[in-house]
Amino acid sequence: MIKSTIKQALTAIALAAGAVSSANAAFVLQSGDFKMTIDLYDSATTFYSANCASVAGCNAVSTPAPGSIGSVNPSADTMGIFSIASITRLSDDSQYFTRAVDGYLTGIFGNLSDYNVTVQGTTTSALAIGGTFSVFQNVANYNSNLGPAVVAGSKDLNADLYPGISGGTLVLTGAFVPGVIAGDTTTTFSTTYNNSSIIGGSGGYLDVTGGLWQDDFDTNGQTDLNGVGRDLSASFTFQPTANATGKGWTVQSTGDIYGAVPEPGALALIALALIGAGAATRRKV
Repeated sequence: MIKSTIKQALTAIALAAGAVSSANAAFVLQSGDFKMTIDLYDSATTFYSANCASVAGCNAVSTPAPGSIGSVNPSADTMGIFSIASITRLSDDSQYFTRAVDGYLTGIFGNLSDYNVTVQGTTTSALAIGGTFSVFQNVANYNSNLGPAVVAGSKDLNADLYPGISGGTLVLTGAFVPGVIAGDTTTTFSTTYNNSSIIGGSGGYLDVTGGLWQDDFDTNGQTDLNGVGRDLSASFTFQPTANATGKGWTVQSTGDIYGAVPEPGALALIALALIGAGAATRRKV
């Protein structure tokens, strides 16, 4: 972290003297590998009637996910919202962020388009290209009851818009990148599920491209299956639940994201600065 960033962080902390609770200090992730555990609601294309080998071909055999209808990317097949439940340092299993106790980190992902789908017996395997994500720091968790359907100007998962999420402080942005399949430099996300139950798993690699915390997460700390350094690796398991389908989502998921941070205490300064600045503003008002 450059000196100016540290100075800004310390200044914000000083402005909020006495206003930051000791619980917020738990958001200190020292250098090394970490794991983010997340909860996720997904709007996805399912029930392909035949195999396909291009985005246009896959759209022809199955209607794109409901969340893409009217979206900036009407061909998207996977998109959704997520909430980070915890951040843990792997070296000693220390937990450094806990949802609700230390605030809320929520996110949006989208723009994943299936370009190759194989239906074999009771199993569907889908390979996607593209994909973007954003993470925001918020004062409350998202409201999944709003569902994935596009609402002009306020809700479009492929445009990083979702009420209660995109209005927060943008801390990370990034893209899904190839490397989930050895020798494949095209696929950015891989999904496999049972046709009758839509229970399955998915995963991919991510690169951080922006946000307030970019310098701390843009480390190429994960090596993909082609030997390329990536910032994050992600894996998910999912299933349809009444909690998800009753709100218009396809499935509800849980997953883990792995990565590394370069400096001891870097996240502590950033997090406390954001919390401190917000507390100072509230006190002034």
